[in-house]
Amino acid sequence: MTKRFKTKKRIKTKYLKYLLFIIIITLSFNISYKLIYKTYLSKLNNEQIITHIINNTKNYKSKNKFLDYLQNPNYIIKNNFHIQELQNNIVVDNEVVESKSIEVYIYSTHETESYSDKYLEVYNIKPTVKTMSYILKDYLEDLGIKTYIEEKSITKILKDHNWSYKYSYDASKIAITDTINNNPSLKLIIDLHRDSSSLSKTLLNYNNTTYAKILFVIGLEHQNYSNNLELATTLNNLLINEIPGISRGLSKKSGPGVNGIYNQDLSPKSVLIELGGQYNEIEELNNSLKVLAKVILKYIEGET
Repeated sequence: MTKRFKTKKRIKTKYLKYLLFIIIITLSFNISYKLIYKTYLSKLNNEQIITHIINNTKNYKSKNKFLDYLQNPNYIIKNNFHIQELQNNIVVDNEVVESKSIEVYIYSTHETESYSDKYLEVYNIKPTVKTMSYILKDYLEDLGIKTYIEEKSITKILKDHNWSYKYSYDASKIAITDTINNNPSLKLIIDLHRDSSSLSKTLLNYNNTTYAKILFVIGLEHQNYSNNLELATTLNNLLINEIPGISRGLSKKSGPGVNGIYNQDLSPKSVLIELGGQYNEIEELNNSLKVLAKVILKYIEGET
């Protein structure tokens, strides 16, 4: 009986050793993979990061929950997207933000507007217009255009004032007014949105490349709207010249049931841009942002 008990004990100990060995090997692999993968990502530039997300997350369905978050596009962008440091100063609510002759200012009144990417459903995430703002910023800065993205949360301003969503433009006005007034070097102010139209209206296939269509919105209910309309018309024409069909044109807004101003009364350099719609994927959005950045460069060069 004693011998049998010792044999069972030895077998149990043996299995425990095997189990411990497997756990150690698994942890070692996961930790090593994590370090190698993070090192790999750190060496990519922003465009390579977007390409990596497009190429690798579409078919990625890991059963390893320890590593799963590493393939999360939100994690990749947040931890590896290189937002270039600027020089000199931009004044925002009496605070000094590092910058250098800021030319383009981007904010999003409806900052929670998101895009539905079926390939990212496994992560339960959706890229937002805020994500697209940072991608556009990087493309612009690669072209030598100094860009600033509004970091104040419109959602927080709404909450602080106990305002409903319909007061979003009042909230964004609070966020952007000082920046616009204190920075005369601004040449373009973009309120970036996304539309809620069907995919058939927001998707373009041109030369075997897919794009998210772009719509310019102009409020007609302030006395200087003609300046904003001229700006949007110029950008629209430049965009059409780059990729025929990528623009959905100009949407002029006035009358009951619409805002009609969209804070464009704050500056003749203001334009509301709707980038794609809720069904567009990150690849289509990224392709359009590359084109939009080139168009903005042409617009700015035409001004100077």
